[in-house]
Amino acid sequence: MNIFVTGGSGFVGKRLIKRLISDNNHVTALARSDSSGRTIEQLGAKIIKGNLENISDWEAHLAGQDIVIHCAAPVEFWRSWEKFYQEITLATKNLLISASKMNVKRFIYISSESVLQDELPLIDIDETYPYPAEPNSYYGKAKKLAEEEILNFPTEMKCIILRPTYVWGKGDKTPQTLETKVKSGQFLWIDNGECLIETVHVDNLVEAISLACVKGENKEIYIVTDDDPITVRDYFTQIFKIKGINPPNTNLPSLIVNPLASLVESIWKLLNIKSTPPLSRFEISFVAMPRKYNISKIKQALGYKPIMTRKMGLQEMMNS
Repeated sequence: MNIFVTGGSGFVGKRLIKRLISDNNHVTALARSDSSGRTIEQLGAKIIKGNLENISDWEAHLAGQDIVIHCAAPVEFWRSWEKFYQEITLATKNLLISASKMNVKRFIYISSESVLQDELPLIDIDETYPYPAEPNSYYGKAKKLAEEEILNFPTEMKCIILRPTYVWGKGDKTPQTLETKVKSGQFLWIDNGECLIETVHVDNLVEAISLACVKGENKEIYIVTDDDPITVRDYFTQIFKIKGINPPNTNLPSLIVNPLASLVESIWKLLNIKSTPPLSRFEISFVAMPRKYNISKIKQALGYKPIMTRKMGLQEMMNS
């Protein structure tokens, strides 16, 4: 198949291109810079120079593509709403329009569990769980609006939304961020790290994307996880061990941290401070919002089964 990928030089994109090519697909990827172009070419894909702000300049290259896989998204989680709206919601809408116009057969969107996050725990829920009125981050809100654009878009192109949880694995930058926080004394556990969370190894997400290239129903959403919930303390203790870090036992209850994060966000917005705040609701919900998803839908509809266990993924990180 001919497959077009956005975000091809990113953490997920690199693994995805490698997998798609190994499965004998012809892969073309969008490159917004020379460095990302080199990365993509080294993986064996063809590059198209451009970005998601000037789609009309290169949309002709979508002609003849069987599938568009839209992985690209900002890696920062604190910036103006306008930037998130333009780079996530509007970019997805415009790519959707162009792909449909160029008669692409299938459009796969990589969304995020953040579309569901406000203040309530997300325990034993599935894809029927309604969107919150307002997700607790601009990132989640922009992703939610992008999903809605896809679900409401009139087209004969088959559209599928994959909604992964926290994506981890070799190449994930989170361990380095945590290492920096520990060394600078900024790390602390919330609720003793007892919160249950869901992860998805990058290879498991790539497996789900690969399956979605040939399976899945139109305008359907599929949550993707490792199908192996774990507590924050258990997961990050294993990551710290790989990095040779001894985390402090400093702890605060979420009942204190959540209002504090809201207050800090409000001050940053009020004063229009450009730097990332030391606390944000999105960051806190990552480690203090209980999450456990029912992924029966993706198992039944796509035949999804995780191919990488946590033990295997941690071993790969240890050997890197």
